[in-house]
Amino acid sequence: MIIRYLESLLSIVNDAGGIPESDTDTALIRECFDLVCPLVIEVGCCLLLDDNKHIISIYSNEYFSEAKKLIGNTIDVPLERILSGQLTDLLNIKGVDFYLYKLDFIDGNKKQYVMCAITFKDRDNIYLLKKINDNIKKFFNLVRQHSNYNDFLMRCLDAVEDGISVCDKDGYIAYVNNACCKMIGIDKKEFNKIKAEDPVINKPTLKKILETKKSLIDHEVFLKLKANNETIHLINSGYPVFDNMGKNLIGAINIFRGFQRSKKLADNIAGYKARYEFNDIIGDSSIIKEKINLAKIYTQIDENLLIYGESGTGKELFAQSIHNYSRRKSEPFIPINCANFPNDLIDSELFGYEDGAFTGAKKGGKPGKIELANGGTLFLDEIGEMHLHLQAKLLRVVETKTIARIGGGSFNKVDVRIIAATNRELKKMVEEGKFREDLYYRLKVLYLDIPALRDRQEDIIILINNFIKKFNEKNQKNIKGIDTDAKKLLLGHTWPGNVRELENIISRASFICNEDCLKSEHFIKAGLSIDFKKNGPSEPSMHEISKKVVLDTLKITGGNKKKAAEILGLSRPTIYKMLKEE
Repeated sequence: MIIRYLESLLSIVNDAGGIPESDTDTALIRECFDLVCPLVIEVGCCLLLDDNKHIISIYSNEYFSEAKKLIGNTIDVPLERILSGQLTDLLNIKGVDFYLYKLDFIDGNKKQYVMCAITFKDRDNIYLLKKINDNIKKFFNLVRQHSNYNDFLMRCLDAVEDGISVCDKDGYIAYVNNACCKMIGIDKKEFNKIKAEDPVINKPTLKKILETKKSLIDHEVFLKLKANNETIHLINSGYPVFDNMGKNLIGAINIFRGFQRSKKLADNIAGYKARYEFNDIIGDSSIIKEKINLAKIYTQIDENLLIYGESGTGKELFAQSIHNYSRRKSEPFIPINCANFPNDLIDSELFGYEDGAFTGAKKGGKPGKIELANGGTLFLDEIGEMHLHLQAKLLRVVETKTIARIGGGSFNKVDVRIIAATNRELKKMVEEGKFREDLYYRLKVLYLDIPALRDRQEDIIILINNFIKKFNEKNQKNIKGIDTDAKKLLLGHTWPGNVRELENIISRASFICNEDCLKSEHFIKAGLSIDFKKNGPSEPSMHEISKKVVLDTLKITGGNKKKAAEILGLSRPTIYKMLKEE
């Protein structure tokens, strides 16, 4: 008898070719239908149709088990007659009722769905179909709500530039974001059913986390890609994922980025960024303008540069300005003072080291300054203080454009422009055997000498006013300038410490001053040594030092004329003579 029911139903079925797999809402409603029907229908068969009369799903008990074969076909039901009621005339089979029930909601594509129920007589099918409808609607809206949230979350993860990959507890890749696919060069579809340690992707971090159930933070990984046999340098952080109770491991997540991007971020945090530009170089003298113009020309030539200048002339200021004016401006600027490190430390600072390279070496190793400067500029200040054995290593880096960490066997390529600076006569050191001649000429492809402050006297007052303005803001003062005596005092000084010395003395004098004008007494109290320019052994003339300066100095020395004479660089008879003058 059941076979006859099915044969009668099959007589109005035509092949339709199935449901489009891309229709996610249809698939969702079908899953809701399959979930709800067993909870509501005890006896009978229920079909779910879309508005094209395609049979999406069928629920049936043992009496209608063969009905499952109808899924994917089209049933010839006049949908315009669909009502919440009985349509027995379609089948006209004794003892069987045929019901149509339109779901009272539509999906995101504005599709309508219909349920067809085939049951034995005397069943309250309208009530059952309405109950199924209500539950499908409830589940559909609930799942859509979570689905929208999950879709938003997935889009957020795809917007992240860091690579993200997730595996389940068995090590199978469960999710990868777009950045991960781009870095590894594999389409998302290829990750399906792939294990973390599969040669296609070879992600050992996830496997290790599953084994240890511990996080791995910021460790280096060299990932070899099967697609092009290329090795990419990554910084990985991986974390185990546990269930709600925090006991059972359910998977692992790996977040990674390219080494260069991580290095750039670390450089910014560590301050490996040039702050100064040519506009920060103060002065209107022809000589300083000439040096700035020459330096700007050098920014367009990507060759090593040697800067010579006395201490305090602003060698690093020029180096940073050149970097910020060049094509490397977005890359790191790594300064290192060769005189500030013991010879054994500067070796590891420059070249880095591998894990276990020596006693006390940081676990995991450490990149050196040259490696950190890759793509940018390495500024070697006080290059004349570098030990000869390090000069040989640096020469190899300059010639081969490669570097090997201490304790490491492999050489890595580096693209670094070296700007070296010194206040020593390197040519003379070469002649004395204290500096390698080959390195000297490798560094002095371009050359820039910075003038001393005594050679650009017209810039002194400009610099003074600039520093006064700077320290007014810093110390919340309103100093308007310097008086005539103080001006003579500062212009007569030889400034052996150059611009740095001038800045320091203005800083101290500004802090001491409680007036609106800096005076000579403020500079003397600030520790300015009286060192007038001399032509031969004669002392400064009495006209160069005013009586007021002498009196101010005597106040500081408590009237001690001998000490005042020493400070001012005068003899005691001259001090007495100046005091007698009206």
